[in-house]
Amino acid sequence: MINIPKLIREVAKEKKIKILFAVESGSRAWRLDSSNSDFDVRFVFVRPVKDYISINASGDVLTAHFDKNGNKVGQEGCFIDMCGFDVFKFSRMLSSSNPTVIEWLSSDIEYYGKKNKAWVDYAKNQFKPISLYFHYKSMCKQNYLKYLKSGNEVTYKKYLYAMRGLVNSKWIINNEGLPPIQFPETIKKVKGVPVYVLQRLLDIIKIKKVGKEKEVIQKIPQIDYEIENFLKDDSEAPKNKQLATTLDLDLELRKIVLNDEEEQKDDKN
Repeated sequence: MINIPKLIREVAKEKKIKILFAVESGSRAWRLDSSNSDFDVRFVFVRPVKDYISINASGDVLTAHFDKNGNKVGQEGCFIDMCGFDVFKFSRMLSSSNPTVIEWLSSDIEYYGKKNKAWVDYAKNQFKPISLYFHYKSMCKQNYLKYLKSGNEVTYKKYLYAMRGLVNSKWIINNEGLPPIQFPETIKKVKGVPVYVLQRLLDIIKIKKVGKEKEVIQKIPQIDYEIENFLKDDSEAPKNKQLATTLDLDLELRKIVLNDEEEQKDDKN
């Protein structure tokens, strides 16, 4: 059994960073994983203060890739894909209601550290519905046009990824709060999507879980129809452009970065 927390600690030591928390993202967090799914580990890190005060700024994205035995490999074909955002990049994305980082905060598969309560509260209470709606709608559009409508890769997996964008968008319009991270739960509770389409999605999830996610299939007209109608009409988009403040995020940034500096001084003394 691969020890993911151990690998995370090794990455932190090698990169000379402090990892604040690390979670699973992607299919496993969404409960769309199959028997051959890999691991998508995502983390937020902070550097020493001196690294931020430099003409040659350090990168704000770090990656590491491992095989099934925990050996370092290239990204292509890796079994454990790790990607981390610097705390400043993460905070900027959170302030714009980017679903990627919001889903990191919603993930219930936690490997390391602890998610900052201020960030979790911000994601839940100050997200911008209109921004999140169009982020998810874009996910639906990209997957549909690139793979399904074009016929380049019509698979169960691509249908699920396109429809996840649609269903989450509908959730933001018709339900309260953020969409659940577990997609089957969202499907069972979302409003505004025909029941027969939702049931078909649940059936596809069962098929995917037995390893048939990449099986090339015929197009599914009922789902294509829902996606086409969804993409051509923005009239249902949220009208409320909620004005969230970044004050809380700024306070947390200063606390994290400056407290880390004090901790390093204490360690040296």
